[in-house]
Amino acid sequence: MSSQIPDILYIDLLEILSNISVAVAVCDPGGRVIWVNRTLCDIVGISGDEWMGKTTQQLVEENYLDSSLEYSMFTEKKEISALVRARNGKELVSRCRQIYDSNKRIKFLVTTSTLLPELNDLRVKIEKERYRNIRYRREIEHLRDVLLIEKDFVFASPEMKSLLKNIKKVAPVDCTVLITGESGVGKEVVAKAIHSNSSRKNGPFIPLEIPSIPESLLEAELFGYEEGAFTGSAKGGKIGLFEVAQGGTLFLDEIGDSPYDVQVKILRVIENGEIRKVGGTRGIKLDVRIIAATNRDLGRMIREGRFRDDLYYRLSTVPLKIKPLRERPEDIWPLCEHFVEKINGKYGMKKKIAGTAFDILKKYNWPGNVRELRNVVERLAIFSEDDLITLDDVKTALAIQSQHHPQEEMNGAGTPWEKYESFERARIFEALKEAGGNKTKVAKMMGISRSKLYRKISRLP
Repeated sequence: MSSQIPDILYIDLLEILSNISVAVAVCDPGGRVIWVNRTLCDIVGISGDEWMGKTTQQLVEENYLDSSLEYSMFTEKKEISALVRARNGKELVSRCRQIYDSNKRIKFLVTTSTLLPELNDLRVKIEKERYRNIRYRREIEHLRDVLLIEKDFVFASPEMKSLLKNIKKVAPVDCTVLITGESGVGKEVVAKAIHSNSSRKNGPFIPLEIPSIPESLLEAELFGYEEGAFTGSAKGGKIGLFEVAQGGTLFLDEIGDSPYDVQVKILRVIENGEIRKVGGTRGIKLDVRIIAATNRDLGRMIREGRFRDDLYYRLSTVPLKIKPLRERPEDIWPLCEHFVEKINGKYGMKKKIAGTAFDILKKYNWPGNVRELRNVVERLAIFSEDDLITLDDVKTALAIQSQHHPQEEMNGAGTPWEKYESFERARIFEALKEAGGNKTKVAKMMGISRSKLYRKISRLP
């Protein structure tokens, strides 16, 4: 990456330095203060005017500080660190280094400082995060070894741990299972986990997404057909997926979308353990476990006469419900780590998500659940300019993502101010979409400075 600073950044550089979380003081070669940022003034309770023009040794003599790193630099001639106590009693961990000109003469002395309690808190937080990471990985590895779970099954929440316990109980028992949950929560992953931990694990796992098959062809796809069963049928007929799944598991995804007449025939298969091909006269005995899944409210469909209650009861011998991602935010962090790791391996990248970005990822509604999270993380990895995916990168990506859910944006607009905010969001989203996420282009399109655009984006909910 180029070290050149864009011209537009020079305008806001002082503002950026004044508002960063680290305290900064700049001195001339003689140790005289020529600039301090707002953070330093706020921490030690001294106005900028009180600093300016004084040497750091004077600040020590006047009891503003108990020691001066800049003064020590004249004897040490190398970067030094020390604990400095301010007049108000606050302790700072400070580091001072020389900045040289082209002739290798000292041009500036720059000191950066952080409050000691903040560093201690950060250390504790990092240690907790590290411990949680190690514990999480060990737990996942253990469960994968015990339950033969796919690597894409990533979790940390109590809800998913409870679900895994239920998978362990139900997998060896050859009964029907109905998995419910919103689109994208991972229903097929759960179905595969059940199959992989059952006595049928060496048999086939055959998934069928019912909405993907035209209604007129669904029966033939499931049960097969005899030669000449209908116009256009293949010579020799066709084996249906129930037969293909012999000795294994047939996964009927989105069972709520199956036509009523097909529901009757699926029920007959479960009750009798055999099928009859379309156009056939003889029954074919089956040895197949059926796992079904749906994102629909089957209870409502039964009341409306669109789904058979007897089929529902036969399918849901064991019902398993997967909660949406927004109700288990603990899973977002390990899922993101997992997706980034896979993306890095796939594209030869070294991407990493900043810790501050996870808070906003947890607050997002994720209507598309795990599938949507994976897509957003991949987009972040591709479009982020640096290896570290920042909070602003995430806000930009989620701003564009919200365009796919316009109804949510409309539901939030009520008062005139909310309507204005909704208009402002839509304006920014559209510009970001048009510019492919390039914020410099967006600022030019909207006729505002890049810093102002960043402030607008930072206020987006």
